[in-house]
This record gives sequence, C-alpha cells and structure tokens, in this order.
Amino acid sequence: MTNRTDASDPTASARPPVVNSTQLANELGFPVWMVKRAQELGLVSARDKSRGWSRAVADEVAARAPQIREAIEDREGLGAHRLAEELSASAGCSARKDDVLALSGQGFLRVVGEYNGFPMYSVKDARALSSAGREALAEIVRAREEHEARQEARWQAWAAVSMKPADAADRLGWRVSELEKVAAEGAISAGLGGRYATADLDVLAADEEVRERVCGDRLIGSDAACGLLEIRPSDWKYVLDAGWITPSSYVQSQVGSRRWIDVPLFTTRDVEVLRDLPGVPWEEVRAVRPGTPSPLREFVRRQPGRAELVHGFAGALADRHQVEVWAHHDERTGSWELDWMRDEVGNPGVGAVRAELWADAAVARFASDIRLGDTLWGRLARWARPLLVDGAGVVLCTRTSGPSSVEGVEDEVVEVAVVDVASGAVLLDRPVRPGSPLGERRVHGISDADLERALPWEKVLPMVRRVTRGRLIVPCRPERDRGSISADTERSGKRLMHLGAAESWALPPQERPLESVAGWPARRGAESVREALVRLAKGRGRSHVPQDAGSRG
Repeated sequence: MTNRTDASDPTASARPPVVNSTQLANELGFPVWMVKRAQELGLVSARDKSRGWSRAVADEVAARAPQIREAIEDREGLGAHRLAEELSASAGCSARKDDVLALSGQGFLRVVGEYNGFPMYSVKDARALSSAGREALAEIVRAREEHEARQEARWQAWAAVSMKPADAADRLGWRVSELEKVAAEGAISAGLGGRYATADLDVLAADEEVRERVCGDRLIGSDAACGLLEIRPSDWKYVLDAGWITPSSYVQSQVGSRRWIDVPLFTTRDVEVLRDLPGVPWEEVRAVRPGTPSPLREFVRRQPGRAELVHGFAGALADRHQVEVWAHHDERTGSWELDWMRDEVGNPGVGAVRAELWADAAVARFASDIRLGDTLWGRLARWARPLLVDGAGVVLCTRTSGPSSVEGVEDEVVEVAVVDVASGAVLLDRPVRPGSPLGERRVHGISDADLERALPWEKVLPMVRRVTRGRLIVPCRPERDRGSISADTERSGKRLMHLGAAESWALPPQERPLESVAGWPARRGAESVREALVRLAKGRGRSHVPQDAGSRG
C-alpha cells in the first residue's frame, strides 16, 4: 500500500535525495549567489555528500529560508563607489565616494566587511535610510558641491593667468628641461597644477643673466655647432683635433638594428667662445669653397682615426710575424675583426697578438671594439688557403640517377667532374652509363640516349683515381659524393684505393656543403665550389701582407 502511495506522489521525483547549489537555490527561492553567500557566512552548513547536500540537510535549510535571506540582506555590502550609485538612486541626490565615507562616519551606514582592504558598506542601511540620514546626506552633498564650485572658480582664475610647462617654455624660447632646471634653482616657482604664472615668466624673460646662462648651458650636437660657427663639418673636425673644445656629455644613438654609438654634445657657451680664439681666421674658413682644404689644418696635426690605426696595426703585425693579416669592419655592430694566417706551429697566437695590441697605446684605446682571431671566416680562410697551392687540391662533384621505385635498382653515378682548385682547369668531365636504365628516374638534361655511348663506372673509376691521386679532394656534397663513389665501386667489384682513405678528403661526410649544387651538372657544381674556395681563402676586409712578400694591401 505504501509503495503505491509513493509511486503516485507527484513530488517524489522532484525532490532528489542529493541536491547541488543550483537545485538548493531553486528549492529556497534564492538566486545561486545567495546560497554561496550563505555558505560564506556560515548560515548553510558544508556539503555532507560528494555531489552536494543530503535531503535531510536541504529540508533543514529550507525551514530557515526567511531567516537566512534576512541575515544575508543584513550583511550585504558594496564598496563606496557602488554604494554611492545606490544612494543616488534611493535618496534622489548625486552622491559620490567621499559622501559615503562621511555618511558612514555619522553612523548612518554600517561597515559590514571588506574587499581587498577596502570597506564594504551595508546595502540594507542605504536602502532603508531614515529621514535624518537623508537630511545628513543632502547636507554632505551640498557642502561638497559648494567646495567643488569654489575650487573650480579658483582653478579657472589661475588658468587664465598661468601656463602649462610646455607653453611656458615656448613663451621663453626654451626647452621644458631648461625651464625645470631654472625653477629648481629658485628663479621661478610652479603653482597649482605645475603651471607657471605668466607675469613670472615675463619677469624671467627680461632677466638677461638668466637667459644667457640658459642659452649658454644648452647642449648642441656637432651639426648645430657647425651652424653656429658657420663652418663645414670638415672644418669642425680640425677644431676637435686641435683640442679647442671638448664634449660636455654624450648621448647614445642607434644605428641600424643592433649598433649604438656615442654622440658628443657641446654647450652653446663653449662653442660661442671659439669665435674669440686669437689667431684663428674664421672669416677665411667661412669663405672656403666646397672641396677646398680647410685653413684650420695648419693649426693641428691630424690625429689618425680608428680605421687608420687598426689598419696600421694590422700591417705592422703582418711585417713582424711574416703572415697575412685581414682587418674587417663589421657594419652591423660597428666593431673590427682581425684574423691572420698562422705558421706551421700555429703562431702567432691570439694571446701574443692581444699583448701587442695593448702595447700599442694609440690602437689600445679601441681594444674593446676589436675582436682578435677565432673568427669563423678566419678559420675557413686558413683551411682553404693551402688548397690553392698548385697541385694541392681538387674539387670533385658527382651527379646521380636518383632513387627508383623498381626493387633492386640503385642510385648510381651518371656524371663525374674534377676541377683543379689552383688553376680552375677541368681535369675530368665524363658522363657515366649506369647499370640500370634511367627509366622513370628523371635527371635534368640527361636521358638514356645521352648515356648510351658513355663508359660504365668501372671504366671511369681509373680516370677519377688518376686525376685525384696525391691531392686533397674537396667534395661538392660530402656525404652524397663519397657515398655514391663507394657504392658504385663496390657494385663494380673494383677497389677505391686512395678514394677510400679518409685523409684523402678535405671534408668529412657529415660536413655541410660549401655551396648548394643539388640538381646541377657535375662540372658546373665543381666549378662553383672551386669559386667558393677562392672566396673563402681571401678572408674578409682588407688584406695586409708582409712587406717583403708583396705590396701592402
């Protein structure tokens, strides 16, 4: 009987044994946030089930729903900004944050909590504000508005007779930094809002002493200094070399994406003093036509620049050690790189050259801008240079048929070329007939018809051994060339002889190619790699050779 009654109860399925926050809020008639707030205030116990509250707990909470709602509303709070909006709507006035603080101070609003260190004020008190509270709020708002009106009137009056720093500096013909410096010295004071009184600015403008000091202390660059003296930049260099003026300070300026340089700045006063230097024919200097040497060169012994000093040191280094030296200027960083050939025992070393650099006082001033040895291009030049000796090295390049989809058909050599590194002479340029027809394998510019009369690899191999014997071999594609030659030689039943010795090859199989020659004819690839070797052997920058080994580079 009981089972039939429970089955017919329409509320049985609507009252689950376990409820979550949303379901509990629906049963209480609360929004979900109010259930969470009740938990925070301890008005609703913690969940007693993994998925929520049991039916017994939910029923117990439902019985206290009116008391819970009242307790939450009593403790509901807002920050001063939000509560000012609530007061403005309920009290019919324009309340602000400070008004809320004042009203709370008079006891009409309770602080019910805090958020991030800021007090939260009772929403219930704001909505149920008494007549006395409303009158107090109206008085607070009226007093604030009167104070703001007086402040605005005072500000407008001051703004009418004062100027912002930028406008004040323009009025004086100064920079803002110059005006701030004078203000720091006490010649003028900033008022409300950092503005300057127009009357004070006019008094300052009439002060000849201050104006001359400001203009004299003004920093200018070399171009502005030339304009002030009405001379050319080339004349200004002689002024600097003569030591008549020194920079007052420096600023950094970016050149390109990586390089920064120090730009010298001079005071206007120091530049103007130059006009009164005794014996300097400024009128003659100004009258010189473009391209004509400056009369100021007679007043100074020209000081060598950094580039001249670096090249001079490189030339002297070459003479002392009887080795070729390269001096390269890196335009990206603005620094110099020095590298050099070594003798048979590896001298001169980097440490020895560094000591010689520091012993040269003139070039040592730029030591931080000079990199000595161990450059990648220097190592490559020292590696490539011996290969250019007559009879020392050859470049070998192969061209292969490519992989085949037919099982058992291998990638075979179809072209081989050998070029002398020293002279560029082509020592060998032969097509090679593969053991299997090319078929669907496509080699640019080569067909089975072209290879019909070509010799097979076993006949070409002796030619390759003959032109490479006793020489260091530079492969165009280290891994591919050596692998193809080894595989074809093994298939033909022949011996590699010196071609199988690691010391016969200038580059190991794992080394990257010097040039990308994939798909090129063998001869063209060999000649291209030979040209790359010649370029590498030249190093970078200007070459300095010993005086008794040739003319200075």
